[in-house]
Amino acid sequence: MTFEEFFKKKRIDLVALEQAEPALFSEFKVHYDQMGEKSFDHTKKYWFNKLRRQFPLAPEVKTEKPHIANPLAEQTITESLTETAPPPPSPKLGFVPKFKMGNMPKPAVNTDDKKEEPSNTPAPEKTPPEQPDEKNEAKPAYKPRFNMKNIPPKVEGE
Repeated sequence: MTFEEFFKKKRIDLVALEQAEPALFSEFKVHYDQMGEKSFDHTKKYWFNKLRRQFPLAPEVKTEKPHIANPLAEQTITESLTETAPPPPSPKLGFVPKFKMGNMPKPAVNTDDKKEEPSNTPAPEKTPPEQPDEKNEAKPAYKPRFNMKNIPPKVEGE
């Protein structure tokens, strides 16, 4: 970006600035050439509002759209510009956990909704729950490193 384009972007009239304050203009020109756009903008940004008020750039006059002699071509161009793209797919709503917990209880089945009809078939007999084997026995959650029974009693006077 050139020096002139930079001040046009900042909406400052460079010709009026050069006529009113030639020393400031020449200093800005030298600094811009040495620093570049970003550094110049960063170091001189406090000047821009004051200069924009003193030397405002005239608003650009927008030119009207040229009239096209071929109405069919104009219609085709207009239609191609106004075609709507299909809407993007809607995002998923709601929270979805990133993992499944293995110890989650299964939801209880509500039997109130169903009416039980008496049937002629006998109900299956319930078997008593099996005794857990030593292998299948659940381990305690916490096992202390020492047993309180094995600690010698504290002798007074020591």
